[in-house]
Amino acid sequence: MSKKNILVTGCSGYIGSCLLNFFNPNQNIYGLDKKKPSNWVKIKKKNFYQCNLLNKKKLSKILNKINPDLIVHLAAKSTVNEKIKNIDYLKNNFIATKNLISTMNSLNINKIIYSSTAAVYKKKNKLISENDPLFPINKYGKTKLRAERVILNNKNIKSIILRFFNVSSAIKKPLIGELHEPETHLIPIAVSRAMNGKKILINGNDYNTKDGTCIRDYIHIKDICRAIDKSINYLFQNKSSSTIFNIGNGKGLSNKEIIHQLQEVIQKKLIFEYTKRRKGDSAFLVCNINKVKSKLKWRPLYSNIKNILKDDVYWNTYLIRKRIFRKLNDK
Repeated sequence: MSKKNILVTGCSGYIGSCLLNFFNPNQNIYGLDKKKPSNWVKIKKKNFYQCNLLNKKKLSKILNKINPDLIVHLAAKSTVNEKIKNIDYLKNNFIATKNLISTMNSLNINKIIYSSTAAVYKKKNKLISENDPLFPINKYGKTKLRAERVILNNKNIKSIILRFFNVSSAIKKPLIGELHEPETHLIPIAVSRAMNGKKILINGNDYNTKDGTCIRDYIHIKDICRAIDKSINYLFQNKSSSTIFNIGNGKGLSNKEIIHQLQEVIQKKLIFEYTKRRKGDSAFLVCNINKVKSKLKWRPLYSNIKNILKDDVYWNTYLIRKRIFRKLNDK
């Protein structure tokens, strides 16, 4: 594929910063975010643009200057937390996407890859396929689904919507990983607490699952970056219509199993206790990945749970050495 101009929105976030480090440096990659990237993100200063997608006038000027052939839209408020005001999700997930699509239309930019979520699906205790019913139960999922519809209803734009399941871990070379403020995901919280000799809290043990704890589909960030890369090639090389892919491991692990696996990785007994359920959590979220395996020729290569945990421990060790401490929100 010849050199293309690719713009990544949300390039300072977890997936965005890992993706920038994953890309071949010979590609014309641009980043856009409302906050500056961390020091370990590899992007030329001239290729980074600081802009809030809610600022449509500034966004239009930037897109007009870059003239991207394709946009990877990762910018979002991604935490599942029902205490966060609905307007924050609405602005950052729905209105921001609406602004982006409108600006793309006005400038004749017609290709987008959108990072969506497993949270758009209706509860189900079996593997979830792309054509299963949609019924998000939290604010995050509702606004991401609305954003999906804005994209899919626009016939001038060719899109791939990637519904990510539980994205985890770190890329070791060049080293970069998950560092949210605060962390709300089980793996970074459990790794941080385990390495500090602290008690790990599990939200709920009364779900209708094999051990009473939530079951999730964990996918390594490196496999996410590979899926985005393959999606870019697919959009440029295929004339078919817009499509949706689940991106996950296709296998479920319970919260309790994660703790036991982590115990084996760091080789010490971990202390954990159960707390009340977190509002908005489903009991079971695991995907069927047959479609993406068939169409994109993608499958998870790095998402064995021990590999995920080892790479996050490696990243967390680096953070501690640099005296950077994850802010945990697990209470």
